Amino acid sequence: MLNMIKKYKWSLLFGSLLSLSPILIGLLLWNKLPAQIPTHFSTGNVPDGWSNKSTAVFGLPAFLLVLMWFCILITSADPKRQNISSKLIRALIWFMAVLSPAVVCSSYAIALGIHVNISMIVYLIIGVMFLIIGNYLTKVKQNYTAGIRIPWTLYSEENWNRTHRISAWTFVIAGIAMIVNAFVDSDIILFTIIIALLAIPYGYSFFLYRKGI
Repeated sequence: MLNMIKKYKWSLLFGSLLSLSPILIGLLLWNKLPAQIPTHFSTGNVPDGWSNKSTAVFGLPAFLLVLMWFCILITSADPKRQNISSKLIRALIWFMAVLSPAVVCSSYAIALGIHVNISMIVYLIIGVMFLIIGNYLTKVKQNYTAGIRIPWTLYSEENWNRTHRISAWTFVIAGIAMIVNAFVDSDIILFTIIIALLAIPYGYSFFLYRKGI
């Protein structure tokens, strides 16, 4: 764990500060924010879940920070962690760090009566993340933390490599589709993306396994 922290210390430091930045913004806006702040949204950007002001300002950024560090902890415990692309790990750290101010500050704005298309923001962030994952997925070697970790890929290195090559393209296309969906906001497109990300890697890996790979 200490070696992992040392290796990614700057990304973790600035990523943690960015993740907690909504707390400072929330304190500055404290007297203007209402007692209940929308923290969950259904389709059409309609709020369908609220949290009290303390939970929204302190709890949500803290939760996202803990989630980021939990991922690092799990990765550091992987006996094959050296096979995971360092660029991919940094990208994941920054993804979770950016997600915190983007989502929490959007909730602040909506609570203050400012129109924010939170679905667009989230879809854009996820779409860019999919593009980054797709770009580095072929560089990830067998491990137990990152990548398409199913019995057939973990058992066979060739199955792992071939599955990740097809999965890389799947994530790139899914990323482009998610960015498009940020402006369209279609449940059909979102559902199709989810199905493709699940079915194509798993189905192709099983297909290879049935062929003896």
